[in-house]
This record gives sequence, structure tokens and C-alpha cells, in this order.
Amino acid sequence: MVCLLHTESGLTEVEQEPLEGSGFFYIIQRGDTLWDLSQRFYNDQWTWPGLWEMNQAIKNPHWIFPGKKIRIFLTQTLDSPPKPPPAMADNRPRGKKPPGPAPFFAYPSMDSLGFIREKPIDELGKIIGSQSNSLIMAQGETIYITPTKEHSLVPGKEYRIISTQEVSTNFNREKFNGVKHIILGIIKVVEVEDNYATALITRSFDHASAGDLIAPFEPSSGKIPVKKSLDTPGAHILCSLANDSLLSEHKIAFINRGSYHGIKPGQTYTLFEQREGINSPYLMIGNTPGAIKIKDRAMGTIIVLHTEATASTILVLSCSNEFSPGVAVDSR
Repeated sequence: MVCLLHTESGLTEVEQEPLEGSGFFYIIQRGDTLWDLSQRFYNDQWTWPGLWEMNQAIKNPHWIFPGKKIRIFLTQTLDSPPKPPPAMADNRPRGKKPPGPAPFFAYPSMDSLGFIREKPIDELGKIIGSQSNSLIMAQGETIYITPTKEHSLVPGKEYRIISTQEVSTNFNREKFNGVKHIILGIIKVVEVEDNYATALITRSFDHASAGDLIAPFEPSSGKIPVKKSLDTPGAHILCSLANDSLLSEHKIAFINRGSYHGIKPGQTYTLFEQREGINSPYLMIGNTPGAIKIKDRAMGTIIVLHTEATASTILVLSCSNEFSPGVAVDSR
């Protein structure tokens, strides 16, 4: 049975079916995210990992699809501890409530996350070819590497395959120059000879080819502690990981602020659509036609996933419409 539930954001369509405990199935609508649904139903956007955990059919928490159903339990918070039995109520220790676990943001694809640095990363080697002589190399391919330094590659150890692109732009006369590093895959070195090494591509995020770089790799837990955001970061979107002309929800992109400016992983910021001024003969300042500046419009939210000195990698959590690189990023 489908009915309407009153929430803080208005009427919400839900499907009532028997559940263990008090709850219902919610039908995902276009534009929904677990982040927003946690805020809507539990008044706390940071409880979304609990909402994800309840719905194991959702493999990637950043991709939920309209028309699918998720379980919503009618509790104040997803991680509230159970109440003790009445007999124990008088014996509970008095004092401050112990702090709960620190909120975190889970991003399972951290190992494939690209970044922007001022200069290219120090490489450990370059791909020179593959066992199959294929020009395009992917998971399962055996490849050959020429090391840049003696003993720089160790048998049995994992490394990253990286390609690079130069990034150059300016915002309000502020120039930005850097090098985008794209993570193409993960390799495991099989053996090292005098002047080359053999490796297996164990994970592939994009196709690799001869000339791509080999760099160190440390696996990530995929969990980012939530941090307090800066009041005025004054950043702009540089570009997306895939060089999209238009960006939308769930896209990975980069901003022109990094650890040097106080940006940290786990901070969230607002995307602002910058409006042009309006010149109109109907707007008079004295006897002269004038102009007004239209207030910038908040259009979405991002979270910082990784920082380098002068740039950061971000994920677009939500946005009301597609947007182009150059959009302002600031606090609310």
C-alpha cells in the first residue's frame, strides 16, 4: 500500500509493508541521496552510513536509483543504543553521556581517486609494453616496466599506474597551474630483472598504455572523518576527473584550494551559481539607468575527499542542475 508520510520537507511517498520493528519502505525519487534521506527522516545527514548498512542491496552508497525501495526504521537516530531494562534504570551511572562514534564519510573507491599537484609525482618507473603486445592494457594483463631507479620496485608489492595532464586556468585574475594525476589501476610486481620488471594489473580503473607512470601505493580504508569546514574557502571548480564539460551529482572534480589554504578531507561546502549583473533602463539611480548584482544562488553540496598543497579532490554530493567548471565553492 502506498501512502504519504509527513516529514519536515513535506509529503513523502512511502510503501507500507510488514517490517520487523516499526518502519516502512521508501520509494527512491529522482535526485535523492542517502545523505539527504538521512537528514529528512532522522534529522541528521551524518547517519547515512547506518541507512546504507540497513539496505545491503545498495552496493555503492553514492548510486541509488529512482523506483527502488529502501528500508526506513522509525527511530530518532540510526545509532541510538538500546534502553536498559527497567530494573537497571536506577543503577545507571550518572553524569555526562559518553560521546558517540565520530561521524565519517565512506567512499569505497578511494584507491582510484585522482589528485592535482603543482608538479608531477616522482615516478618509480614507466610501462614499456605488455605480454600480449596490446596497446591498451587492463585488469589481468601482464606488463613490463622499466624502473627509473635501481631497486625501486619490489617483488610482491603493489603500485599505482598513473597518467598525467596539465591544468591551467584563472579565476578573477588568480592563475592556477598544476598537474592532474589520474589513477588508471593497481599492479603487483611479479619479478625484477636487471633492467626491467614484470607485473600483473590486479585492478583496472581505466585503460593503461605504454609510457604511463608507476608510483607508490598505500590502500585506503575508504572512511573519511568529518571535519569542520572553513568559513570562507573562496574556491572554484577547476575541472572534473573525466574532463566533463558539464558536471552533476556523484562526479569527482577538483578545486583550487588545498592543505596550504586550510582545506581538509571530510569538510563540506556549498556550490554557488554566480549571477551576472542586470543593466536595465527601468532601474534608475537618480536620472541615470543603473545596474544591480544578483545574489549568487546555492545549488549543491560537495565533500572534500583528498587534499594536496594547492588543490583538493572533491565529490559532488548533490546539485539542483548541471554546471560547468568555474562554479564558486564556499561556505553557506
